[in-house]
Amino acid sequence: MKKILFNTPLQKKEYSNNVKKLLDSRKSLHGPGQNIFKIKKELKKIFGFNHVHLTNSCTSAMEICALMVNLKKNEEVLMPSYNYNTTASSFVRTGCKVRFCDIDKKNLMPTFQQIKNNVNKNTKVIIIIHMQGLPIDYLGKLKKYCKLKKIILIEDAAPALGSYVKDKPVGSFGDFACFSFHETKNYQSGIGGLLVVNNKKFRKKSNLVFDKGTDRTLVVSDPNYHKKYYSWVDIGSCFRLPELNASFLQPQIKDINKVIKYRSYIYKRYVKNFQEWLNDEFSICNKITHKYKYNYHAFTIILKKNEREKFLKYLKKNNIIAFISFEALHLSKVGKTLINKKTNLKNTEEIIRKIVRLPMHNELKIKEVDYISGKIKKYFKK
Repeated sequence: MKKILFNTPLQKKEYSNNVKKLLDSRKSLHGPGQNIFKIKKELKKIFGFNHVHLTNSCTSAMEICALMVNLKKNEEVLMPSYNYNTTASSFVRTGCKVRFCDIDKKNLMPTFQQIKNNVNKNTKVIIIIHMQGLPIDYLGKLKKYCKLKKIILIEDAAPALGSYVKDKPVGSFGDFACFSFHETKNYQSGIGGLLVVNNKKFRKKSNLVFDKGTDRTLVVSDPNYHKKYYSWVDIGSCFRLPELNASFLQPQIKDINKVIKYRSYIYKRYVKNFQEWLNDEFSICNKITHKYKYNYHAFTIILKKNEREKFLKYLKKNNIIAFISFEALHLSKVGKTLINKKTNLKNTEEIIRKIVRLPMHNELKIKEVDYISGKIKKYFKK
């Protein structure tokens, strides 16, 4: 069997052809242009996202959020430690404090109670992570709680576009939501991101921050705006997704359901293969029994024993490239400076030594899934 990669970016000839169409037109590669406008229109039609910014990364989307809420030095952002580092660094760099909470062992996300236990008078922002595309099922309750406590809710939905809670798409619950179009995600522009601004009072400010801190958007689009020329009016930066990247992404939007359908096929094949023999060797953490629509971004297992490195070495020897995800933030060099002696994240510290993500992408073939499943069975049955 040839090497089975952990991820292969979504590719189709029609996506590349759309890039060529833009290049042949000799229109601006910077944008915004036709592709960016189309993507925004399609996202509104499919998901109801009314005010969005296509960014050059999910990190940029989160950095815009941090600049908009503009927290003071003693104010806090609450987030799980099992998380990508730029979610935290986006806020740390503004001077506010970050507080980490623990996670549930079953789905790698905090419970509602774990969140509430960590809220204090200084908590001004809660960032919920839709880990590996799987949304938490208490989003509606969390939204009401945040509104009651006057706390900003941000959905870090980096890989979760296309997942739902009840009949509402992920990204429509928080004051803000951040998505990724990095090449490891279900839909990709090489690198790219999306900011959804649901809280209307931040929409004008988001335009300023997004466009380098200038009021150019207002000057260009609002005929009643009081200025003729734009200028620097707020703190922002260069966050825009180039039209060139958007030209590769744009045709993918109409394929979202097709992409999810195939990934569900792969996911269910893994589950079927493992259910035939799996006893207590590992658990599947983003289980198919989740009651809402899932975009099947990842297939993740949690080993019962601390043998991950041995397991990964075995897979690699058999030409299977698996992935361990990322280290918990509170154990990192920078993260250690953000915690105190009372910080207790025992679930996180246990799980991060046992988590393994198996290959999961739209180029993965059923025979490859069967091969991977067979080799894993052989490992545990020897």
